[in-house]
Amino acid sequence: MMEEKQKKSSLMSIIRRIYDIIATLLIALAAVVAVLWIAGIRPYAVVSGSMEPAVHVGSVCIVDQHASYKKVAKNDIIAFRVGTDTLVTHRAVRITADGIITKGDANNAEDAEPVTKDDFVGRTLFSIPKIGYFIGFVHTRRGLIASAAVLAAFILFGAAVSEKKEKKKE
Repeated sequence: MMEEKQKKSSLMSIIRRIYDIIATLLIALAAVVAVLWIAGIRPYAVVSGSMEPAVHVGSVCIVDQHASYKKVAKNDIIAFRVGTDTLVTHRAVRITADGIITKGDANNAEDAEPVTKDDFVGRTLFSIPKIGYFIGFVHTRRGLIASAAVLAAFILFGAAVSEKKEKKKE
């Protein structure tokens, strides 16, 4: 009987440590994201294959929104708006007086319109493959429900572990 209690206590201790580690990592991740957000670094999910193989569909491009339009150089990958709703990530192939001429690596032709300062969003720093699929899922109704359920379960589990810890102290 005593041995069984020790095993349960040991298991609960391990579970508490894992929970604490996960909570600490989530807090650290949130802090890093907040700092990057303040610094103008934004993630954008890639939904087309126009930049294959350099940037794959389902990747997330990390874009510096404080990058200077005037300092864009040939071969930089930039993000820019087309119309009001579309964000495009393509490579700068030429810089002209009219703007930045861009082209998707997988496209046969340059983009029809040059990118102007008004359309320019920023310079892509790097991309992370496959993360865009997760972000896309989280932005769906099912994804929001699943995220809320996981968060609620994490909070409830933490509260239950904390309550057991308090009862044990008594």
